[in-house]
Amino acid sequence: MQREMKIGVGVLAEKRKAVSQWVDVIWRPVAVLIGETGFKPGTVVVHDSAFTRYFMGHADIECHAAETEAYVHNMESAEPALYVVLRADEDGPLPYCVHTVTASPYQAQDLEDAAEDIIERVAMPRAVLELLHDFVAEHHVEREFKKRKRREIRLEDQKFGKEPIFVTGRSGKGNGHDK
Repeated sequence: MQREMKIGVGVLAEKRKAVSQWVDVIWRPVAVLIGETGFKPGTVVVHDSAFTRYFMGHADIECHAAETEAYVHNMESAEPALYVVLRADEDGPLPYCVHTVTASPYQAQDLEDAAEDIIERVAMPRAVLELLHDFVAEHHVEREFKKRKRREIRLEDQKFGKEPIFVTGRSGKGNGHDK
């Protein structure tokens, strides 16, 4: 039984002129295409007066049996999504490259710690949703939440081999306050 699955995808991103005094353009992932596309990173797919859409590159969505709870959470939402992470790339044809694509909202949240990355939620293609659904059906195990019960601790039973530091009441045993 295979406990991992990889789905090959291609990523499209838009470059738009920014309405800001601090940045000139905004890059944003907008779509994921399933399978081999035949495009090379940097290929212009759509050019319009308002934006240019580029093919950013290929990536594998890696699904693991231990993470099925996250996939279930994603698929039960109103609009299942993939999370695309673009990372700065000084050597490539574009200023960003595809770092990762994931179906796990938990992993996407963890990746948000890197402030330089661009992370966007994009619509999950139906073919990816079907593959993910089959994977979850095969591997997901519903785990019942069990609240931990605390044991009652009696302080008088706690002995550490030393005399108490603080003495309640007057014992007259030289606690520094005798006169």
